[in-house]
This record gives sequence, structure tokens and C-alpha cells, in this order.
Amino acid sequence: MKKLIFFFSVLIFAAALPAETLYYYAEGRKITLTEDFSSYSFIRTKLTKANLVLPQSVKVLKSHKNISIIETADSSAKEYLVKNGSLFPAYIKDGAKVHVSGRIFVKIPGRPNAENAKKWCEKHGFNFIKQYKFVPDWYLVSFDGNPIKKAAELVESKTAEAAEPSFFVPLQKRAYIPNDPLFKNQWHLHNDGSNTSVSGSDHAHVAEAWEVLRAFKGNSGGKGIKLAIIDDGFDLDHEDFTGRFTAGYDFADDDDDPTYENNPRYPDYSDMHGTCCAGVAGAATNNGKGVAGACPECTLIPIRMDMMTYSLDSAAIESFEWAAEHGADIISNSWGPEDKGGAVDMNTTLKNLVANLTSTGRNGKGIIILFAAGNGEESIETDGFASNPNVFAIGATNAGGKRAYYSDFGPSLDFMAPSCDYSNNGYGDLIDGIWTIDNTGRDGYNIGQSSLGDKTGNYTNDFGGTSSACPLAAGITGLVLAANKDLSRDEIYQIYVETSDKVGDAGSYMNSFSNYYGYGRINACEAVKKALETAGKDVSQVTCGGTVINPGPIDDTDTDEPDTADTTDTTDTADSSDTADSSDTADTTDTTDTTDTADSSDTADTADSSDTTDTTDTADTTDTSDTQDTDDDKENCGNGFLDDGEECDDGNRIDGDGCSKYCMKEGKAALKSKGGCSLDLI
Repeated sequence: MKKLIFFFSVLIFAAALPAETLYYYAEGRKITLTEDFSSYSFIRTKLTKANLVLPQSVKVLKSHKNISIIETADSSAKEYLVKNGSLFPAYIKDGAKVHVSGRIFVKIPGRPNAENAKKWCEKHGFNFIKQYKFVPDWYLVSFDGNPIKKAAELVESKTAEAAEPSFFVPLQKRAYIPNDPLFKNQWHLHNDGSNTSVSGSDHAHVAEAWEVLRAFKGNSGGKGIKLAIIDDGFDLDHEDFTGRFTAGYDFADDDDDPTYENNPRYPDYSDMHGTCCAGVAGAATNNGKGVAGACPECTLIPIRMDMMTYSLDSAAIESFEWAAEHGADIISNSWGPEDKGGAVDMNTTLKNLVANLTSTGRNGKGIIILFAAGNGEESIETDGFASNPNVFAIGATNAGGKRAYYSDFGPSLDFMAPSCDYSNNGYGDLIDGIWTIDNTGRDGYNIGQSSLGDKTGNYTNDFGGTSSACPLAAGITGLVLAANKDLSRDEIYQIYVETSDKVGDAGSYMNSFSNYYGYGRINACEAVKKALETAGKDVSQVTCGGTVINPGPIDDTDTDEPDTADTTDTTDTADSSDTADSSDTADTTDTTDTTDTADSSDTADTADSSDTTDTTDTADTTDTSDTQDTDDDKENCGNGFLDDGEECDDGNRIDGDGCSKYCMKEGKAALKSKGGCSLDLI
């Protein structure tokens, strides 16, 4: 009893002492951390009672399995927690606050298999958790003592080749949640300058890319391409996602259902971000409902990760591995370290994983991984996720072609994509909001108000931030891959370097690069055109924004046997390099990719090969009569413009899908005011 009293006395006394500085090693560098007693990690150990209840004075910020991140100033509560588990203060690392998880990433000498790794763990006082598939020399273990000190000890004693503690780091989604103007058009996909509600006529030229792909491929693009969205929850049953998803996973709840879990009675702007991002990347297109996605025929892989307050760093590793195992060609990430929260880097295991996936994934061509650059109006170099040299860091530009005021900048910025902005350098109203899918009804950002989107609450008109720019760039990457599936990750990067538009201040570019715009705003049409050219196609008569003359018959590779495109999923054969991990026979789960047989329904789109641009207008849900007129004798505007005497009869539809903005004569602007040619979701 005296020992126990003495221990508590020491604890209370220690809390009054100056913060201790600890350290560990990462990539040969000594990383120092300083204790911060504003919050704590409480870890339940084997000695913790199953029915343990935290004191009322303890505020729980985050719970994950046996770990809770808490705040408390009550010394008696701290004593109680120390008695019933392990209690560690927060730590300041490179200016950012992190919390230990009681776990350590370890490189065990000799890269043993799981069985022998368990024996090594038992010998050295650890509990084996897992060996990572795509970085098999890294293992995750748990430890009852201080994981920071133990990680340093393992390296200094040369017991392990490398060791780094696993942390909870503060993450936030790359989004703004504004509630202002109603936008009636997806200007980011196509912007002819007629929409006076936005700040200019800039856009990503996506509709033009669809036009080129229809001429050369017979579809709008993305068939056979798998695009993983790692985010919070998804509205898998949304009317505008029909047929868009393949099997996903929820690493927040550790189950196979990544559906959002927002409480409709008390909306708190949580668990709805993933739905919006997925909508920007791949909402169902040309279906007469809602909005259009950048990659109409990409298959979306929904992966839910815990995005509230703190997320365990190993969750990102698990999410990336799951995406790779299930055939992802592209991985979009609209999340990252907290803005203005100090420097936060990827742990070495995740760095190694990203490097491996982007070099050896997709049968050696490399998976394309994109990250939102961040919304802190600060240097991207403090963000070790977006600034990682193996990812595409995507910033945001507004409809005027200027950098959105909030968009992060710096040498590691790669490319820009259109998104929302605020007037008066962030002190005014929202401008250039992005229309996208929202959680159905009252579960999303739009709770069912016309000023927020549509009256049903199924769509929002004010999504934005680099959160929206990133999945837009990811969707465009799906179009580029659809144009030429043999392109490597590095070749796609170079295509964007060569074809992106040098928007913004021309004087800021040196050698085609700007710290504020990267290599420029991605131009989907020019990138697709370049990709077709690298595939041996004659694109000499293709003019982005104009008439497309296809010099030969449509390449029917993707249309006669749509499911054969899914053979690209054999990218998982790259796992053969991990044969040491014999336990990973679970890769046979990739047979779930047969869910892509739903693409067979897309064969109906082949009839729309002349439909060059009006896919963007399918969002005109208010004009439901448009979906009824599919008579074959309708003029289809195959040359892209109305001839003398022709009328836009609600409006002279291209194959029944609404009045195309290209299918207009100069001087017929009055017809647009009648609603036939504008996105109207009021």
C-alpha cells in the first residue's frame, strides 16, 4: 500500500515538472518529442477490468478498441487511470500534437513469416499484431510500456533494424462547409462563360474529354478502371450512385460496410464527406438524375476511414493495402494533417508502402495516388502526406483560373483542379461552389433546402476546398487511363506536366512550374488527347472544345466485351513479390471484382457515340420530360452545332439526353434561359 501511495505521489509530482523530451529514430534521423499534458492516451492493458468506467471528469476525444484519447485536469482521475491501464501524455512532434497508441512499427531482422515473427515478439516482450503485405519487412506490434522509449531502445541496441511508435495524429477533411449561393451548373466540368453566377470561364475541360473518348472509344471514359476513394462514410444506395460501386471496406468499424453513420436528427457535418468526394469523381452520368461525375464509367471502391478528430496512423496503411489488393488503379485522398497544426509526416511504414504501390502496383506500372494539397493557405511542405514525392498533390483554382485563397502552396505542389473559393481573399461570400452528390435527404450538408442544393437534400451546391479538387483530378486520371491503360504512373505525371494550363499569374512560372500553381490546372481534354497519342492514335484532327474528327473506326476494345476490361485487376499479381507472406492467401477475395459485370449495362451507351457533350446536362432533373424523348429520328447534332433553321426543342437532344451546350448556334442564348440547357436543381 505504501508503494502504491508513493507511486501516485511521484505521478502527481511529475505532472508539475517541466515536460520531458523523448526521442525515436526514423530513416536514420533522431525525432524528438516533448510532453504536452493538455490531453492523454489511456490504453487498457491486460490488467484492465472489462467493466471499467471512465471517471465523469474525463472527456473522451477519441476511442479506438482499447485506446482512448482524453482530456482531464482531475488528478484523482489520472491516478485512477494509471491504476487501471497505461496513461501517456500527448507529445509535440514537429509542432503538431500526437498521441501514442501503444503500438510500434518494427523491422524485425530477417523478415520472418508471421509465425516466426510472433516468436520474436514473445521473446522481446511484444504482442504481434500483423505483418504488412505490400511492405513485408514491416510489422505492427503492441507494447505495454512507453512505445517511444521502447522504439529508441530497439534501434540503439540493434535489436531491430528500425522501429517507430504508432501515433494518433489530428486529421481533417479537405472541405469547407459553406451555406451560401445556389449554383446551377457543374462549371468545373464544362464552363462556356455563360454562367454569370461564377467568377469566370475557367474549367477542367472534362466534357470535352468525354467527347474525344466517345469518338475514339465509344464511351465517355473509365471503363475497366478502378478508383478507390478513401474517406469517411458513403451513401452507397444514393439514386445517383446506382451501379457505380464495387465492394468496399470500413476500417473505422472493421467491417465490410463503408456506409455513412450520420444521425439525421442531429446533423453534425460528419460522415458525409466521402459521399461528396465520390460524387465528384464518379457520380452516375447520362442517367437523367442528379449530377455528373468526372469519370462516368470508373468503378468506385469505397473505403471508410475514421476521420473524426484523430485517426490511427496504421488505418491509412490498411486502407492503402486494401485498395491495392482489390485492384485499385487510382487512390484519391481528400484528407490530411490538420491545417496550421504544425508539421506532420507519414510514418516510415506508410512512406515505404506508398513508394512500393506507386512503383510496383498495377503490374509494375504504378498505382496513381492523389492527395488534396490542404486548405490552410500555408506551405504544403508541413504536410508529409500531400508533399510526399510519390503522390500527386492537388491544389484548387476558382472559375476565374486563380488559386483559391485557401489552397496550400510550395515546391511539392503538383497540379491544380477547379473548386470553390471565397471572395475578398476569404473574408467574403462563397463563390464557385461545386455541385455534387450529398447523403440522401437530411443526412448530408444539404438538409433539404433549395439554397443549399435541391429540395430533397440529395445534392449539395457548395462542396469545395482541395477536397473537391482531388477527386476531380482522380476522375480525370481515370479518363486518361481509359485512353491508354498501358501508361505508367510516371508517364501520366509527365502528361499532366505537358498538358496542364498555366493559369493564374504567368509570371509565377519558372521552367513551367509555379510554387502557387504547380505545373498548372489539369486540362482533361488535352491529357486524354495526349494519352491517345501515346497509344498510337492519330489525334491530329482533334481540337479540344471543337469538332472531333475520328480518322478511323471506333476502337471497340472496351465495348464488345466490357468485362474483359476488368482483367486489369490482375495488377494484384504484383503481390507475387510478397510470396514470403504466405498467409496472404486472402488475395483471392479479388474475385469480388466480378461485381464489375454491372458494366455490361453500359453497352447501351454505345448508341450514344455521337453524344459529344450533353452528359453534363443530365443533371437537369427538373425537366423530367427530357428523359422520355428518345426517338431515333431526332437530329443528333453530330457535328456539334445546330444547322440553319434547326431549333433546340428542349432541346434538339443528342440521343435524348438533354440540350447540349455544344449543340447550340451562336445567338441562341435566349434558349438557355428557358432551362433546357442549364443544370437546374432547385
